[in-house]
Order: sequence, then C-alpha cells, then structure tokens
Amino acid sequence: MAIQQELSMDLPVIDLDIFLSGPEDSEQVLNECKKAADALITYGALVLHDSRVSEEDNSIFLDLLEDYFAQPTEALKKDERPELSYQIGVTLENTEKPKCAVDEPCLRIIERLDPAERPLDISAHSPDPKCRFFWRMSDKPPYATQFPSLNASNIVPEKDSLRERWTPIMEQWGKSMKNA
Repeated sequence: MAIQQELSMDLPVIDLDIFLSGPEDSEQVLNECKKAADALITYGALVLHDSRVSEEDNSIFLDLLEDYFAQPTEALKKDERPELSYQIGVTLENTEKPKCAVDEPCLRIIERLDPAERPLDISAHSPDPKCRFFWRMSDKPPYATQFPSLNASNIVPEKDSLRERWTPIMEQWGKSMKNA
C-alpha cells in the first residue's frame, strides 16, 4: 500500500524584488529561482511578493472575488460564456479538461517522465476542479475581427453589491498587474 505524502498548502512566497534589484547571477537571485522552481514542482503554484503592487489593492481585489464566488451557482452561471470559449466571464469548476488528457504527443511525454515527476493522473479525463474569472484588460480592436470573443464586452455580475464595485476594482487590479 502506497503512503501518500500530505502536502501543506502554505505556498512559498517568492520575492520578486530580489530579481529586480540584484544581479541575475547573484547567490540571492539564484536561491530565489530555486525556491520558485521547487514550489512549482511541489505545488504547481507559488505566491509572488512585488513591492510595486499595493497590499490594499490586493486585499480589495481578493475581497471582491471572495464575495463573487460566494454566490450560488445559479448566479455564477449567468456569467458563463461557453460560446466564446470562456474567454470572458466565469468558468466554473469541472468545466475545463486538461489538454494532455486527449493529446497523444503530450501523453507520450508524460509517460517518459519519472513517476515522481508526472502530473496527477489525467487518464480518467477529469475536468479541472478550479473556478476562474476572465476579465480582459484591453480595448476592443479598432478593426473587424473573425474572433467573436474579441468583440465581446467584459462580463459584470448582476448583483448590486458586486456590480457597483466590479469594474473599478478589476481595472485597478489589472493595471497593477500590467504595471508591475
């Protein structure tokens, strides 16, 4: 019987300021790179600290999304746009399937990996368990396009307490990310 190692979800915090201020071959930068690589290998995720992004903006954004995803599924479903390949609005859990689940060349690469380095079993073709919200941070193209999702407006939730603050907070957070 295999013993499954329990992983802590205390994700490592990678200090982006170290990369921005030090020479790229310094010991401190290399250690932070190793820490980031180890986090991605172990968890598939990490937390970035970047002093160019305000903690207040981060908290306001997280509060908004917590309020949004606390809504009933029926309310969230109103913001789905499968006809636009989920390129705007919400994508609910168990909607997206990993590409490698059906991509033979990708499956062959995974088979060649050491078992300890392989991703979770995708052979059952299980959909991704996470939810996400896609908010485009660009203007509509100034020309005709054959891609309907590029012509679509961003989705703003209907609930009054969300609708009032949604666009300013999403735009502020997006600008923070783009400017960082």
